[in-house]
Amino acid sequence: MNKGKDTNQNVENTIIERREFEDPITGTKYYITAPTADDVRGADWQYSKTYTKSLVEGITTAAEMMDILMRRGVIGPEFEQRQRELTDTIAEKVDALQTTKSLDEKQDLALEVAKLREELFTWNQRLNGPMANTCEQIADDARLEYLTSRMVVNSDGDRIWDDYSDFLTEKNQALAMRARFEVMLYLQGLESDFLENTPEAIAIREIEEEIQARADEVLRDLEETKPKDVDNKTNDSTSSGKAKPVSKRKSRKKKTE
Repeated sequence: MNKGKDTNQNVENTIIERREFEDPITGTKYYITAPTADDVRGADWQYSKTYTKSLVEGITTAAEMMDILMRRGVIGPEFEQRQRELTDTIAEKVDALQTTKSLDEKQDLALEVAKLREELFTWNQRLNGPMANTCEQIADDARLEYLTSRMVVNSDGDRIWDDYSDFLTEKNQALAMRARFEVMLYLQGLESDFLENTPEAIAIREIEEEIQARADEVLRDLEETKPKDVDNKTNDSTSSGKAKPVSKRKSRKKKTE
């Protein structure tokens, strides 16, 4: 009996240590486990099948797509130069952001870095967009989906998809997409909240905390001065004398009139 309890406890501890995420619709927690050797072999096999199928059906390879983009002037020296300029500018602004002590300057730099990152992303889409439709990328997507179907488990440690085909036919697409995204980040060594830990995101949080701290300080000062103001008003009214009450006789007279 004790051995069984120890085994269950070990399973629970293992699940707790795993990376978790929630179903966007139901809020149910799921966990990501490391792929087994069989999972990796199955994913590689899925990659090969998808690549071959795409090639037979006339989908361009990554090398062919690069040649097409070069011939059409979509990418080339100018594209690479602008890419380097944006990357260098971001690095320069991030360095300034991490060293500045001025709250206003930090806020301006954080917004500028965020804008530059968006511009760099848009610029890179000139290359990344077309490359997403190549044999290699389509096959890589299939490989990721296969691993997702193998690596996501419930709180009991059981896979939520018995087979790869079950993942492909999952009705809850919000769950399938979230699981795919979380597995992709896991395989790349990134945390789920990696976007919240960029220098500009951290700076924005620091700015918000500083503003909140200043607001709290102002409120505390107001609370400390408020009783004094009340006492002063009370003393002023006492020294000037109380207002004389209206006599009942005059009140009755007015009513009679």
